Formats: sequence, C-alpha cells, structure tokens
Amino acid sequence: MRKTLALAVPLLLSGCGNYSSVKIPYILPGGGDIIETRRALSSLYISVKYPPPPEESPLGNILGSLLNGPAAEFNNHALARKTAAAFSRPGARVSAYRVSRSTGDGDPYAQYFSPSGVLELKLSDLQFSAKKETRSSVYYDKNKQRQTVKNAVWAYQASVSAGITLYSGHYVKALDTAYETFGWTEDRPDNKKDPADWYAENENKILNAAAARLSARYVGREVLRSRPLFRKKDDKGSAQAADLARREKWDEAVEIWTRRLAGGGDWRDLLGLAVAAEVRKDYSEARYQYLTAREASAGDKEAASVGWGGILGDLAVVLDTGTAGVSAGEDWFAPAAAVLPFTDETTSVDGPPMLRVIIRDALKTAGYRVQALEDTDKILLEHGFTQGGQLGAADRAELCKWLGVERLLYGDIKEFGEIMAGVYNRRTIKGSVTLWDLKTGDFIWSVNPSVVRVRTSKSFLAGMFSQLAKGLAERMKNKPLAYEAAVFAVKTVEALPNKVR
Repeated sequence: MRKTLALAVPLLLSGCGNYSSVKIPYILPGGGDIIETRRALSSLYISVKYPPPPEESPLGNILGSLLNGPAAEFNNHALARKTAAAFSRPGARVSAYRVSRSTGDGDPYAQYFSPSGVLELKLSDLQFSAKKETRSSVYYDKNKQRQTVKNAVWAYQASVSAGITLYSGHYVKALDTAYETFGWTEDRPDNKKDPADWYAENENKILNAAAARLSARYVGREVLRSRPLFRKKDDKGSAQAADLARREKWDEAVEIWTRRLAGGGDWRDLLGLAVAAEVRKDYSEARYQYLTAREASAGDKEAASVGWGGILGDLAVVLDTGTAGVSAGEDWFAPAAAVLPFTDETTSVDGPPMLRVIIRDALKTAGYRVQALEDTDKILLEHGFTQGGQLGAADRAELCKWLGVERLLYGDIKEFGEIMAGVYNRRTIKGSVTLWDLKTGDFIWSVNPSVVRVRTSKSFLAGMFSQLAKGLAERMKNKPLAYEAAVFAVKTVEALPNKVR
C-alpha cells in the first residue's frame, strides 16, 4: 500500500550527473555514545550542587559588608528548573531535580526514582565585576587609510563555572564529562550601575543560555544528514524518479521505484525507497530498505560512496531510543504530607508562622501533596495540640492517623530578626526542617537552611531573590523579613526532589 509522505520541514536537494543528495534533519546529542545518552534521558534525575557557605562570624560579616559591598547569589534553583524543562522533550523525561549545598559525589534521593540516568552539575560561586577596559575599532578614512580608535568602556561581566557529568542509571557509569562556563558580558559607557544590580537584571540571560547549551549537548540539536540518490545511466525511468524526488514529489517517485523493482530494478531503486522512508520518518522501513539496497549493490563501485555505515548508525539512534520511561518518582511525590506548627526559639511573633505558610506553598509548587494548614491545625486542636513545641513528644504514627497523611514536616526556627547599627544591617533567619515518613517509620530528609544578609543591596530585593520567590513573597509584603523568609522557604524546598512542572 502506498504511503503518503508529509514533510515537516523543507528538504535541501542538490546534485549533478547521476547523483543527487537529500538533506534530512535529525535531532542528535553532541557528546559521548549517542544511543547510551538517549537511553539515560528516558527517566533522568538532575542534581545541581553548589559550594557550602563559608563559616559565619559577626566580625566577618561586618568586614565583608564594608569591604566587598552588596552581594549577589546565583539562582541555582532556577538553573535546575530551566534545565529540567529544556530536557523534557519527546523521547526524554526528567523525573525530578534537586539542588544541594555540596561538593561531593552522588545524591541520596536519586535512588528513590530508579533513574535511567543522572545529570550532575557542580557549580562554582558566582563571579561578577565591572572593570574599565580599552576597546579598539578600525575604520578607513576618506583617503582609504586604515585608522584605529581606542575607547574606554566599563566591562560588566558575570559567570558561573560548572563541572558536568552524565551517568547511566543510578550513578552506574559516566557517559560524558565536561567543564563549562556560563556567563554574560556587556560594555557600558560608565560604571554608574551597581554590578550586583546589573547582574540581577541580566541573570536570566545566563540561566537561559546555560539550559540551552546543556539541552543541545545531551537532548540534541538539529543536524542535517546527507542522503544520496542515484540514477542509472541512460535510464529514463531512473532519471525521472530521481528528478521527482529532487522536486519533493516523493509519492510519484516512490511509485516509479516500486514499479521498476517489480520488473527487476536494481539497488538504486531500493536506495530511493529507503531515502523516501527516512524522509517520512518511517525509520524501521528505511533501515530495511537500506540493508536490502546495500546487499543488492555488492560489487558495484558506484555504491561504495553511499556511506552505508553512517546512515545505519543514525537510524540505530532513533530506533533504539524508544520512548521516555515511566518514572518511579511518582511514588515519591504521591504520599500526602502535613506541615506541622513550627517550634520557635526566637522573639519574633509573626516570623515562624509566616515561614510555615510559605514553606507549605513552596512544597505544593514543588509537586508535593500538602494538607491545608487550616485543616491540620483544626485536627491538632481537637486532640489538644496548640503549639509546635508540644508535638515533639507525640506519637508520629498516631499523628499521621489523625491527620490522614503519610508524612509529617517539622520546623524549628532558631533565629528570625534584624540588627541595625549605622551602616551595618544584618537580617537573619536560621532553623532546621525535617520530614518524617510513615512507611519507613523514620525521618527521610532534613535541612538546615540559613539566610544571612548583611548590607543588602536592592538587587537582593528587586533582582534574583524576588524573582526566585516572587509568588511566595507577594502575599507577605507587609510582614517582617518577607523576602528573606521567601528565600528561606526556597532554600528549604530546593533541597528536596522537585517535580518538573
């Protein structure tokens, strides 16, 4: 039965004499074993790591703020999220992504997802600056004499370096390793723009460029593969079919090749059918016809230029890739959780309750099933619990039974406040958050997030962190340390596996 050919994109054809070439688009990764890479992407886990913070001290904070000025931080969570989105294409699937302050190998949560592969990114600290530099430009005057003009500019730059490793399975085998630097530069006429503020305005360009480069390396970029068409010398039918193919009239060309083969034909007709099948993305049929054509061409010198091995290799990639696997990670995100009232060791009345609200919202955004706080508090009150400090001694399995959940999230807030002394301004939130699981009967996750901001620039409020936690912070605008609280929530939840949205 004749198949209708529908072209997704224009094909480029060229040739002379007895030979023509067809350019067929493929999406292929750029590094390592292509087939193993594509298999690793079928249910991928992404782990983004960045250096732990230096030891904090009040004196160090003061000196750092006075000597170094406003700071900025790279949005590691946004990079993980954008990379996960860029990798979510046909034939690929990201089961989860996670950000952690670590320089070691491995990720303790990847095992829960039984991944087909793990992409690990180890990031450096953010580097940004504004430096005065000289730029030279060349032009030719009216006398056609070469002239050089030097101009002073301020070169603004920001960069983050990344060690990249793609593993098969759960850290089974390193399929590819690389080292990349993601950055952005801009020449400005002056240095009136604060470097941290400039970075905040341009951070998204770095993030998008980084995600695109990672996607191109592993998911693939479009490449054009040349496929030959041959016409038999002094054969009008063979020439007619090749000419129709050149004009993208593939159905008519297929009819001629098929008719010729019924009456005998040769390997050139089989090759034409193979190329036509590849054009319509019928890769199984294309492979069969290419193999048949290669066998039929044995001993023909003209066929030696076809490049059979490369053609069959491309087909092996798309045929062996299969479809994206079903992630075992659904089991990780399925259990319902309750965010319990936090214990409070601070003097702040509003701080810990506010943190509880935005952490619950952040968990929901990350793909977790989280009980409404109002429902949690109502049930706890019915059983005599009014404060987070009362819950430490309670039977956790019994709490789960009352609440109708399978997980309990505990929070202990140790610092929440602001210190102002002249030019020194220190805003601090510190605490610990843990997750208890009914199925295992144990704590399965803990984190000790810390947000310390000294002499915070407006880039902190209007740049990276407001972008990172905008949705969480908007409803808390009139609350103390609202932006810092939103950052605390994001730093908390990013340390858990996040579902791709």
